[in-house]
Amino acid sequence: MADYELDEIHRIRREISERFNHDPEKLGAYYRALDQEFRKAGYKFADLPPEKPETPKQNNKEAAD
Repeated sequence: MADYELDEIHRIRREISERFNHDPEKLGAYYRALDQEFRKAGYKFADLPPEKPETPKQNNKEAAD
């Protein structure tokens, strides 16, 4: 992707953030509402898989036994 494309993406993201006074709670609510609006309009999105449970790390002493 060319630099000008990234610059444009960053500019747009800054403008959206400015609309919500850079408040992450308001910005998140806006994006969640937008997501629901697109889903109701019939757009399909890939859902993220559930997070894998964290596996306990073995103690080096236990691994040697």
